[in-house]
Amino acid sequence: MKSADAVRRLLPYIRPYLARFIWAGVAMILVAGVNLVSIRLLKDVIDQVFLQKDVGMFYDLLLIIPIVFFLKTVLNYIQIYLMSWIGQKVTQVLRRDLFSHLHELSMDFFWKSRSGEVLARVTGDLSNLQSALQFTPLYMVRDTTMAVSLLGYLFVLNWKFAILAFTSLPLCAIVLVVTGTKMRKASQESQRILGEIYHRFQESLQGMLVVKAFNYEAGAIAKFDLENDGFWTQMMRYLRATALSGPLMEFLGALIFTLILYLGGREILSDRMTPGEFMAVVGCFLSAYNPVKNIARSNAEIQRGVASAQRIFELLDEKPTVLEPKEPVRFSKPKQGVRFENVSFRYPDRDALALKSLTLDVASGEVIAVAGPSGSGKTTLAHLLLRLFDPQEGRVTIDGVDLRAFSTADLRRHIGLVTQDTMLLHDTVVGNVAVGNPAASREKVVDALRAADAEAFVRALPEGFDTMLGERGLRLSGGQRQRIAIARAILKDPPIMVLDEATSNLDTASERSVQQALEKLYQGRTVFVIAHRLSTLQGADRIVVLRHGELCESGTHQELIRRGGVYATLHQLQQLEPNNEGALKD
Repeated sequence: MKSADAVRRLLPYIRPYLARFIWAGVAMILVAGVNLVSIRLLKDVIDQVFLQKDVGMFYDLLLIIPIVFFLKTVLNYIQIYLMSWIGQKVTQVLRRDLFSHLHELSMDFFWKSRSGEVLARVTGDLSNLQSALQFTPLYMVRDTTMAVSLLGYLFVLNWKFAILAFTSLPLCAIVLVVTGTKMRKASQESQRILGEIYHRFQESLQGMLVVKAFNYEAGAIAKFDLENDGFWTQMMRYLRATALSGPLMEFLGALIFTLILYLGGREILSDRMTPGEFMAVVGCFLSAYNPVKNIARSNAEIQRGVASAQRIFELLDEKPTVLEPKEPVRFSKPKQGVRFENVSFRYPDRDALALKSLTLDVASGEVIAVAGPSGSGKTTLAHLLLRLFDPQEGRVTIDGVDLRAFSTADLRRHIGLVTQDTMLLHDTVVGNVAVGNPAASREKVVDALRAADAEAFVRALPEGFDTMLGERGLRLSGGQRQRIAIARAILKDPPIMVLDEATSNLDTASERSVQQALEKLYQGRTVFVIAHRLSTLQGADRIVVLRHGELCESGTHQELIRRGGVYATLHQLQQLEPNNEGALKD
């Protein structure tokens, strides 16, 4: 994305606050006007008060000068406050758009994207953009207006000095363009590397148990050091360009100022200019020089802001691959069942197919268990049924209707899910259980917890049902978190339920209790039970066995045991009978 495109994309975010921007601009222009008045007062102080001994003017200036500078103070406050308000508001809206957009993207985006890189754009890039929005217009409008008006006033005072001052502008522009390009490129690369650093922090914080258990601290630190050094290198490129910009501007200003002193001295000695006029010229130049220097400094902020805006809009330009239908079919309780019809699917950035030409019919109200070795495609069935992904070939239907014909919200509203990796929110127990059904009463939440064999331990928590569970529910054990997740699915009361290793983190006694509760809920529902632990599958109406993404067996537990195939071998292995391990080999 080009810089101009990023700036153009920002305009709709600024447009709603145009009135405030205009008022801030008016305040900036008035500040420039007050500066002109200050220069004019400087001339009067020298010529009329100091040289002509004008006592009346002396007392008038004692009254006027505080008023002028008080007015300047008020106007400065107004412009800074308004621009800060706009900067904060625009980034607030952008932050919400980013958060909402991330929730609209399909799972394949999160499958291939590093969370640290996304976090860097949502935090670091937004911070850079906010700073640019907050101060850049302030400096650019105010200081440009001030510099132009002061240099214009120079023409009124002495056209020769004005032309001399204007000769510095093209040189300043060259400095800004050259250093600005370097700063923007370095800023883009540094933000990219910062995403890698965020990823390393997140990776270590979430995986600290593994890091310590395998003595991997030195390896993790070495990888972090490599990326940290890369960030330092890019930031130094940025800072070198920033550091060069200011001194170059000062050197150019010093050369011009030296010429003005030389010419001004000659004019005063020749009586062609009064000391007051000369001081007004010097005052104009110095007052104009500071805004020009500020513009040079703000150039660094602009380049960082533009680079960050480019990265933010690149994220906003990501498109979901799971598309909503233009005229969605309304979901109704399944009567015929679910069908996977010649489905083939490959996850993003993977070579192997997770499912290969799979055809599977599941009758409405049937409890079907899905077994198979790791990587056989069991969980992929759940992903496709929830339409987290769309198959590359074939289709998944409910009552003969392709899932792509339903709105995703309507489809997922009617499917309950409990996974092995339980994700709880930083909320109360009640808030976590009610995620899928926010309107549910407290009594129904308690009933769901009771059905999931969770009521007893929840009542024992410090604040009972209103206990905050902490980040990712880490105040609870793995089994307790699992039971909260099961209660969440029970409360949702969906016609289709997917249990993906739903009882894997429970001890034997809890597993048996929860399994009995779940089996009571099976009645009248279509249920997919996915598990490695085959003991949890034996009560299913039918067991299907996947291997390398293909359906290889189907039948009841006893039928599959008698058949002596993949399922029987898995069962024997779990019974600590490894003698049949060879049956699983390709």
